[in-house]
Amino acid sequence: MTRIAPRYATFRLIPIGFVLAACIGISSRPSVAADPESSLAQSDNGPMNSNDPVFARLDSFTSGLTRENKFSGVVLVARNGHVLFEKAYGKRDAKGNDPIKLDTRFNLASAGKMFTSVAVWQQIAAGWLSLDTHVGDVLKDYPNRSFADTVTVRELLSHTSGAGDDGLLGNENAANRARVHSVADMVALESSQPPAFPPGTNQVYSNFGFVVLGRMVEVVSGEDFQSYLRRHIFEPAGMAHTGFIDCASTDPDLARGYTTDDGKLVFNCETLPGFPAGGEASTAGDMYRFVQALQSGKLISPALFAQATQIYRMAFGLGFFATDYGPGHLERDFRWGHGGSAGGVCTDVRNYPHTGETVIVLSNVNPPVCFRVSEFLHKDYATTHQAH
Repeated sequence: MTRIAPRYATFRLIPIGFVLAACIGISSRPSVAADPESSLAQSDNGPMNSNDPVFARLDSFTSGLTRENKFSGVVLVARNGHVLFEKAYGKRDAKGNDPIKLDTRFNLASAGKMFTSVAVWQQIAAGWLSLDTHVGDVLKDYPNRSFADTVTVRELLSHTSGAGDDGLLGNENAANRARVHSVADMVALESSQPPAFPPGTNQVYSNFGFVVLGRMVEVVSGEDFQSYLRRHIFEPAGMAHTGFIDCASTDPDLARGYTTDDGKLVFNCETLPGFPAGGEASTAGDMYRFVQALQSGKLISPALFAQATQIYRMAFGLGFFATDYGPGHLERDFRWGHGGSAGGVCTDVRNYPHTGETVIVLSNVNPPVCFRVSEFLHKDYATTHQAH
């Protein structure tokens, strides 16, 4: 049965509001259920649903970037529970020859913050936390009391806490990464600092705020952070190929990312296993399972998930992006999700609840090219309809 392009009239040009720097980290996947009426070819190279001109243009655009050595990764597009397009592009390792496959695992960078957010909401559902819980209510020995006694879970989730960064990312922090062995160690690096501004009065993206949230989850749940995510998020969602691993691993199904230093490709490895601000890796299929688990209420109740993804401030909900709303946008433009970026890592996971589309792009290239791919359908729709 031929797919009809006007279905994608829901896609519009969407500006990139944030390109987020974070840490990175990782586990091939059962196949994702596809629309039985589509012309999907189950292969590692695709393209999927190639008879649909919308996806033919998407494939042509992404293939062009790949030929120019600007993109490598996996692109997945789904609607209302059916995968309509999924294709792998480019090399798993820029210094090798093996191709990326559909079950290749990618560092998620800040997109992994969604896992920490879900863990927090699960503890809210269990009554161990609330949005108004202060850091010091849980972390009794937190050194800086002006932070502990004023910053709340709500402010940490919304990046309005003044928590700042974490002293773990970048080459200059290699020594810090070498001496931390737990989330508690990560918290200790910055826990003497007061908030950078009165909590709730400003919004500045914060990796350290999510490290604090991860530690709070550990304390109230009695589980270490990695075990908690595995038992309460990855396993229930069927994410068999998502988890934490040393980024220096040479596993053949793990994409390797490089950045450029003095004109040379340098392998980027800044991640720490168990980093609550984004230390996991996953496949596109697993990330779609995560989206479906959230939509179905498998991980947190629909009411709590709606609260987490409603517009809170600027482009954020409470632990998720909640963006493309207000003047100049139609209701159908609104989306939730999270992106992530670092040297040799660019990821984007987005869902449009009013129209049912999910777009996932995982890549081992420098940002912001993955966002160009994930926004292509919107640009394609705008261009096509302006021409008419």
